[in-house]
Amino acid sequence: MVTEAKEAEVEELKDKFERAEGVVLSDYRGISANDMVKLRESFTKEGIEYRVVKNTLASIAAEEAGLEELPELLDGPIAVAVGYDDPVLPFKITSDTEKKYDAFSTKGGVIEGDMVAPDEVEAISKLSSKEELMASFATGLKSPVRKLAFVLKARVKDLTVVLDQVLEAKEE
Repeated sequence: MVTEAKEAEVEELKDKFERAEGVVLSDYRGISANDMVKLRESFTKEGIEYRVVKNTLASIAAEEAGLEELPELLDGPIAVAVGYDDPVLPFKITSDTEKKYDAFSTKGGVIEGDMVAPDEVEAISKLSSKEELMASFATGLKSPVRKLAFVLKARVKDLTVVLDQVLEAKEE
């Protein structure tokens, strides 16, 4: 039976899936309620939404959001980690959580619209974040400009030495 609450949940999940840069599905069976609260806090602290979803509603929302392969991963109790700014961050936190809790397992996910198999989650979690890549890029750009400035400064210094010598020669 379709209710307004279920329709609202599907619409909310669809919106999240459409806006998300990274989505990771996980099986949380066997984690105590206290550990689940800590787990949610660790995700929230990093700006990642983490929530338990109903498979049927998540499946409908995923298909409506254009993630046709995602429903294949929805089997058993599922929680969804959704990241909006950095596509790698949900994968990093999920991977760290999987190492911390034996009962926690990753089912797979989506990164910038592409499906990720469960065995690829660990590899993606090791990628640099957007911020790290941008910092590396900026450093790479800064280095040649700095070298150019140093060379130009040295040339100007040499030119002033030569001009001083010419001036002294003309004065004599």
